[in-house]
Amino acid sequence: MKLNNIERKSILLFLFYSFLIAWGTEAVLILLYHFQLIRGNAAQILHFAVIGFGAGMAPAYAAFIIERKYSRATVKGFIKRIFKTENSRRSIFVLILFAFVQFCACILQEEYSGNPWYMFILFMPMMILGGGLEEIGWQGVFQPLLQKKFPFLIAALIEGVIWSIWHLPLWLVPNTAQSAYHFIAFTLFCVTLGITLAAAHKITKSIWVSVLLHAWSNTVLGGMYTLTSLCGFPSTKTWIVNLLQIAVIMFILDVFFRKESA
Repeated sequence: MKLNNIERKSILLFLFYSFLIAWGTEAVLILLYHFQLIRGNAAQILHFAVIGFGAGMAPAYAAFIIERKYSRATVKGFIKRIFKTENSRRSIFVLILFAFVQFCACILQEEYSGNPWYMFILFMPMMILGGGLEEIGWQGVFQPLLQKKFPFLIAALIEGVIWSIWHLPLWLVPNTAQSAYHFIAFTLFCVTLGITLAAAHKITKSIWVSVLLHAWSNTVLGGMYTLTSLCGFPSTKTWIVNLLQIAVIMFILDVFFRKESA
């Protein structure tokens, strides 16, 4: 299927604003650290504010800019679309099912960090801001447009690779998780999670499901379990676990749409 002119422009503008806002704010943070202009508690507060409300929200800002430009979206209407649910039962079921798949993939290759389990109550809200809200743009705008041009899996692979590249400046920012990651391992993680989130959105048409799944993934991996699979070139086990997760997600996706066409 060919994209129309507005859809092509929307993809390009989404990428332009997502990268400009994210890389721009991260560049400011890198310079502040480099010239030692921020220290102590002020550095920590500014660090999380810039990463969370600047870079982390960049895809959401980009999505709003595009919808405002081409659909005359209001802030209220934009927020309403994020929480839109066509089928509440299906959305909740998919959220729980996919969260379980992600959890199983995590425990197959990571070790429990020792944090009390009730800590996930604190981690989840933090991870919604520290990652989850990115999906307002990636799954709310970018992935659906790619799927009009490419088959689902190809579109999700493209989105996952671009998503990993979008994170690149974080390797230069002190005190980020990415600074300890191997980029190939992180890209594999982004592709696998990207396919999972895209499938959840394709089934439910609910952006909030992808937002919560992304936050859940970050909460489990790093918050509750170790990050060893991301800290070196992917091992054979890591490749197998990620490919298995993709296979399971694609099977679930196929089952849902076979039922609908039956």
